Amino acid sequence: MSLHAQHFFTDLLDLPVHERRVIGDACYAVVSPDSPLRLRIEFAQTIREREYGGLRLSILHPDRGALDHAYLSFADHSTFAVRDARLGKQPGHDGYGVVRNWHHDDTSPWIGAAVMPLSHAIQDYLKVWTPEPSPPSSADSARRRPAQLDTDPEPPRGCWLTDADFLTRLHQATPLWLDIVDSVLDDGLPLTQALTGSREHAAQLLDIPPAFGLLIEAEAAARIVHAAGLPAGTLRGASVAQGLSHIATLPIEDQHHLVRAAVRGSTIDAPAHLPGQTRPPLLPQPSPARTR
Repeated sequence: MSLHAQHFFTDLLDLPVHERRVIGDACYAVVSPDSPLRLRIEFAQTIREREYGGLRLSILHPDRGALDHAYLSFADHSTFAVRDARLGKQPGHDGYGVVRNWHHDDTSPWIGAAVMPLSHAIQDYLKVWTPEPSPPSSADSARRRPAQLDTDPEPPRGCWLTDADFLTRLHQATPLWLDIVDSVLDDGLPLTQALTGSREHAAQLLDIPPAFGLLIEAEAAARIVHAAGLPAGTLRGASVAQGLSHIATLPIEDQHHLVRAAVRGSTIDAPAHLPGQTRPPLLPQPSPARTR
């Protein structure tokens, strides 16, 4: 199993740096355009070969070499808290809070990982060396809202429906939660159970006040039903509940296809008819109207 370093350092980790390059399993970053300092981030190996328990940060100077090192453990920053809780792993258990590349499949170990606390810690670390770091690149800014440091998630200003910044956070949190749902499905839980939980993890993993986690669950549910080509209707109506209940009875691979389509915002017109398979439609179809 590859560590998928490019995906982790480029797409997931939010770094307030001027430029970054991934070489092998390490990331090198230009802290700011007017500073000679460089940041190196590596996966920190445990006492076991090809098992990693966190990130090792180094501040490098072209003339003076390494100026400082820091270690950020996955366990201390709850990177795999959802995964470990799902598997019943606690501190001291084998595999708790670590990532491994012992296998040969191509599944990313970062599916469902909560990297926001790590991003916060790295940003705090960089502020020691660059009191006024340059803002993230325009590409990074387009992907996500800049993270807040050392604060609880900011609540909406006034009515949440009229707070554009808060609505942006809600919409950005939904694909992340769908990624986590996709990972939970691997443990055999039906979709209706895998969807729940954003209320408990909204603040820590999604940068949303816990009271609004239910909105993320609701939007995620509606997206999945829409991806199935089914009418979503209103959230309090029967359409979403009926669609989810039926989707939960499909083979797990079909459920994966629908969740991933929901992340992309696409629609699978006939998710029960995958290549090489023939199955009945998702929901019972109405009988054609009689004619006289």
